[in-house]
Amino acid sequence: MGGRLSRLIDIFIPGKHRAMTLVITALAAVFMVSGLGSRIMDAHDSFAKTDRLAAVSLILSGVADDALPVTMLDVNDATRQAWKSQGATPHAALAQLVRIASANGAKGVLLDFDLTSDVPGVAGDPVLLSVLENYPADAPVLMLVRRIGFARAVSDGGEAELLAASTTASPYDAAAAAKPNIVWVTTLNDIGADRTVRRIRMWQTVCDGASGTAYPSAALVTAARLTDGTNHQAALNTFLAERVAEDCGQRILNTANWPPMRQPSAQLPYVFGDNAASPALLKIKSGGKKTVVLRRISAEKLVSHADGRAEIAGEVDRDPFAGRVAIIGASYTESSDVHQTPLGAMPGSIILANSIVQAQKLAETVPASAFVRNLLALEVFLIFAVIVRYFVGVVALIGIGVISVVSLIIISRLFGFESGFNTVGVAITGFALFKLIDALGYIFLDIPKRGWRALMKP
Repeated sequence: MGGRLSRLIDIFIPGKHRAMTLVITALAAVFMVSGLGSRIMDAHDSFAKTDRLAAVSLILSGVADDALPVTMLDVNDATRQAWKSQGATPHAALAQLVRIASANGAKGVLLDFDLTSDVPGVAGDPVLLSVLENYPADAPVLMLVRRIGFARAVSDGGEAELLAASTTASPYDAAAAAKPNIVWVTTLNDIGADRTVRRIRMWQTVCDGASGTAYPSAALVTAARLTDGTNHQAALNTFLAERVAEDCGQRILNTANWPPMRQPSAQLPYVFGDNAASPALLKIKSGGKKTVVLRRISAEKLVSHADGRAEIAGEVDRDPFAGRVAIIGASYTESSDVHQTPLGAMPGSIILANSIVQAQKLAETVPASAFVRNLLALEVFLIFAVIVRYFVGVVALIGIGVISVVSLIIISRLFGFESGFNTVGVAITGFALFKLIDALGYIFLDIPKRGWRALMKP
């Protein structure tokens, strides 16, 4: 029996490699049993994923100093408990939050709540109606979210797709009408096949026959009206009217000189996740001083609500609002507005915060053409191939990761994050195919010499 085992070992483990193989096998067994091996493989797998590489590149590249910082007024679990809220968040409390943000120097306010009612004919909250009806002309831009309904349809190619079919009226429509600094926006995301949000809609057209309405995203409004420099609101109005003409009336118009980015959806370069500590590490220069990109304040610290009445809770510090965009959003457990992203799960309002911080990049960075993307992907792929030819496995893996991150940073700054993400993704896919073909070719060429042992390492 011992002789047979010895001959079997000689076949599968040549003598010169036997000691090293036994040591590696023993270490692998220890790692496997202890669970450490599973964590190492998870880290290896994550390092090779474009989402993880994108996250690393964004952390390293940081945020441009000309970006707008954001303050989130968070209706979280503590707020819901303090307000004794069940069901819909009280609109009177939301109205007071709008008053606080607009009166304390915010550059813009986004009310990220669905203001429609499931019961037709229900009147709006009198406090919020009053805020909207009396919203001053010199107050910051107030963005309200329009609910858009979708219907299944069949495309010209025979594929099923969802089309924006209708909008739901709000009891606040009349109060907000004819006010140039109150804008209805869309907060729709493009959710991937794996249920991960990597892209946001830049606008959404809803047709009614040959006419309709194009609702801009909060990022598009921010880039047009709130970032320093030229006000692009007139050009944005023209652009949105042309989208209606094209999407609803089949009339191709292209006279608007802004925004440069004309794709209906864009890859979102996330800069922070749903982590209370990470935003504090990201600082930009705004208003002549360094400030954190994201501040997050529990709404119950600013507004109290009891017996149907909402009151501002004492004196409010101006600093968290001045020169920033205020987002009134929700993160409470039952909100059902939580999405997977490359940086982990996060509420929809935090996704919006990321898009507002990156608004100017999203709207004004022109993506690379398909030819340029493919050329850049080929160059990155060739660098991968050289690395794997001259370096051993672990070193090659680290080198490929570093090159991927550096390529993402450089290409994203030149052509936008979407071009960088797609370029590196194509290069990684090409490299995986290269390794597969290389391995199969090696086996095929070795079969005449070694027969079936060509399937094994020499």
